[in-house]
Amino acid sequence: MPGYRPDIAPHVAEVIRHLPPEVKRGIKAAIRALSNDPAVGEPLQRELEGLRKYRVKRFRIVYAIDRPRKIIRIMAVGHRRAIYEEMVDFVRRRKSVRRERR
Repeated sequence: MPGYRPDIAPHVAEVIRHLPPEVKRGIKAAIRALSNDPAVGEPLQRELEGLRKYRVKRFRIVYAIDRPRKIIRIMAVGHRRAIYEEMVDFVRRRKSVRRERR
């Protein structure tokens, strides 16, 4: 039984569903590997600090580890060319929404 339970956001599940079959198999195998040992991915830096990445050929899985709950939150899956810019935009939008709520 895996040590951590993957929590895949609905928009990420949709992205995975539309990947080519060989990439989809690699992503699913990588998520199983992350469930067993979430520390295998590399930590991200700057605005994405606190998140980690895991490489699957030309694709990246961006995730966060929720240690108390033993959950890995899959935040994004995408091609390495665009995934980081998309995540930075996502983080910036989230921070601005939080500021507006105050």
